[in-house]
Amino acid sequence: MGIHIYVHNPFCVRKCPYCDFYSVTDRSLAEKYYEAANLEARFWAEFGKQYGIKRGDGPDTVYFGGGTPSCVPEKYICGLLETIKDSFAISPDAEITLEVNPASFDAVKGRAYLNSGFNRLSMGIQSLDDDVLRTLGRLHDSKGALKALDSAFEAGFENVSADFITGVPGQSLEGILSGLERVTDMGVKHISTYSLMIEEGTQFYARYKDNIEEIVPPETEREMYHTVRDFLEGKGIIPYEISNSAVPGFESRHNSAYWDGCDYYAIGAGSHGFLNSVRFGHYDDVDSYVSSIGNISTGAALLLGFGSGTSESVEGLLYCEERMSGTDRMREYPFLRLRTSKGIDTDEFKRRFGKDFAEVYKNELKENIGKGYLKVKGQNVTLTEKGLDYANPVMEDFL
Repeated sequence: MGIHIYVHNPFCVRKCPYCDFYSVTDRSLAEKYYEAANLEARFWAEFGKQYGIKRGDGPDTVYFGGGTPSCVPEKYICGLLETIKDSFAISPDAEITLEVNPASFDAVKGRAYLNSGFNRLSMGIQSLDDDVLRTLGRLHDSKGALKALDSAFEAGFENVSADFITGVPGQSLEGILSGLERVTDMGVKHISTYSLMIEEGTQFYARYKDNIEEIVPPETEREMYHTVRDFLEGKGIIPYEISNSAVPGFESRHNSAYWDGCDYYAIGAGSHGFLNSVRFGHYDDVDSYVSSIGNISTGAALLLGFGSGTSESVEGLLYCEERMSGTDRMREYPFLRLRTSKGIDTDEFKRRFGKDFAEVYKNELKENIGKGYLKVKGQNVTLTEKGLDYANPVMEDFL
């Protein structure tokens, strides 16, 4: 039975111009931040025992994301993982992932991570075209990315994922495929390919918000998306989610837990969790997180709906994003599952919610099948290839 934990490292050397995840470049608080994160890990472990939070299906997963976890001393990362393993009694077959940046990773760090219990690396390569990397504001070049991959395998990691971004101004399809071929031939087992999103508040928003579709027409971006999926499948790296492909057996268990609607703990400023049908977040503020961590026990139970009352926040630390009813969770199920290649399992839907999927969503199914966006095969409802281009509005139909 699985328990799932997300840890957010908010520190970066430099903010990438396209990134809207919470991060800061001042690493002077890193030591105190990780002291606070260790306290929070112990708190959630005891909290789970006290309130009987059950483990879900599948093996345990722990995911350290960011930010750039590899830009802080590895002793902080490894020390926090040790606390998590001890406090939650994480199983020996857990998937434990660490995000790393090629510019701040080497074999020495890799061996430290591996020895502490990490068994999967997710490397933010983004491209192997140096012009594209400059556009993205990355700290590494193509040689540095390939060297970092070599270092990951040299350190002993067998489960390595690489992130790529498509739809970048100045990018060519040939360049994307060349980069993907290079890393897959090196032994990368998992590829995440994300279409560039122009997010409000980023440098790219100011730069491209009015003309991105002129620079990268939607039909060009869609051609990149489908060609990449087909290319990876031809290499034995099978698409299993809208943005993710893997050698069978190397799919991300942690991300799959999100798409299955599992509960998961969250640790660190800027992180988000889901427990007891409550979605909650941590405020995006390192200073507040460090100074307020001692208050977490005073309101967490009320925030998550345990006890006789409710609260919408724990000052300086946590806030409630959404309290989900049984109907909310039922409607979220197809929204999440349509992201995956397996899609909606109507038998599982019946087991979970006691209702017939085809009856509950009769109109939504008829409309989207008629448009050619959905297909039904046995007990599974999935997006068609055409439907992948309309995934968001299709999924929203079921909410």
